[in-house]
Amino acid sequence: MKKFIIPIVILTGLTACKKDNAVKDEKLEILIKNKDVKGLQAYKERQKFKMDSLNNVMSNIEGQLTAMGVSADANGVVSTQKLELTNFVHNVEIQGNVTTDQDVKVQPQFAGTLSLFVKKGQNVSKGQVIGRVADGGLRDQYLQAQNGVTGMKAQVASAQANTNLSRIAFEKQSALWKQKIGSEFQYLQAKANYDAALKTVSAMQSQVQGLQRAADAVKANLAKTAIVAPFSGVIDEVITQNGQVVSPGTDIVKLISLGMMRVEADVPESYLAKVRQGTSVKVFLPALNQTINSSIRLVGNYINPANRTFKIEIPVPGKGGIIKPNLLAQVKIEDYINPSAIQVPQQYIYEDAAKKSYVFVATNIKGNDAVAKKVMVNPGEKSEDAVEITTGLKAGDIIITDGSKNLSDGEKVKLAQ
Repeated sequence: MKKFIIPIVILTGLTACKKDNAVKDEKLEILIKNKDVKGLQAYKERQKFKMDSLNNVMSNIEGQLTAMGVSADANGVVSTQKLELTNFVHNVEIQGNVTTDQDVKVQPQFAGTLSLFVKKGQNVSKGQVIGRVADGGLRDQYLQAQNGVTGMKAQVASAQANTNLSRIAFEKQSALWKQKIGSEFQYLQAKANYDAALKTVSAMQSQVQGLQRAADAVKANLAKTAIVAPFSGVIDEVITQNGQVVSPGTDIVKLISLGMMRVEADVPESYLAKVRQGTSVKVFLPALNQTINSSIRLVGNYINPANRTFKIEIPVPGKGGIIKPNLLAQVKIEDYINPSAIQVPQQYIYEDAAKKSYVFVATNIKGNDAVAKKVMVNPGEKSEDAVEITTGLKAGDIIITDGSKNLSDGEKVKLAQ
């Protein structure tokens, strides 16, 4: 008689559960429709508690059946996974923006009317003249100054020739005077002529230097009329058009470099101890569907009090101009690595009513037959699809994966081939 009582009790319970579930499903639909977050969370906790209670009931029934001499059959086919020590990586995911290391507005150094030689989108090289400001007569002044220098140098050459003749005459007269030939007056006169010639050449050379300095000053000002690209890049914007009068401080064009770019991102201060210069990152650019492996180049030394974050910079290649400033970037920072970790897919880790985590492990394996054992575990860091298990499991354990959701402790199962 005992063998028939238990099935009747179970059938009665299942009938009641069906009616109860219909009411609950209706309530669940209302919670979802109203987007009641707190209500849904409370509903979830109630279901977990009831699931644990039902598992306990089922375990009790299995025990009673075994005590009555009834051998329980395996309830279903489950999949398993043998655990091994593997490399576990945890990532911090944040958003950032692409910017360029070189982004300037080019300005003139001289006042005057602008002549621009480039257009928007044009590539330019470092040192290339991209525009010029009218010199206001500086070129003519420079030519005149250079002509003055050339003329004075010609006079210096003529004076130097006269000095050479005076030197020869002095040297001859000095030799004769040493031999007591000629008069002292002739010797002194030759010496005076030579000294005067030297002074004349020296004075004229000083004049040449003065004229050259004046010419160089005009040349320096003339060079300022040229607007030069400070680095190689592309003209992103033309701000001031041809023919306009400009002065130092006027923005002419916006020049950006598309060679080496960088991603800037704000990281929550809670990760300050984990994020370091040189930390590996993956940068995903959704607009281009490209992922770039890089590392952190700079970690900011300032916490923004408004959002409690600090800045990081990550260099990325421009890829020939494909990657442009202000592109949205998704940054994954490898803030934790365990090269010898036990990790389990997140969907096979469950929580009981006390919020303690557990998995099911296949034990007493005989061929395709096994017994499901409930094992309490301590989860560590989480990745996209797996959880690091710090205690409770070891390499070689065989966890039950597909089919583990509705198992109870001690339940017999069939292992998938």
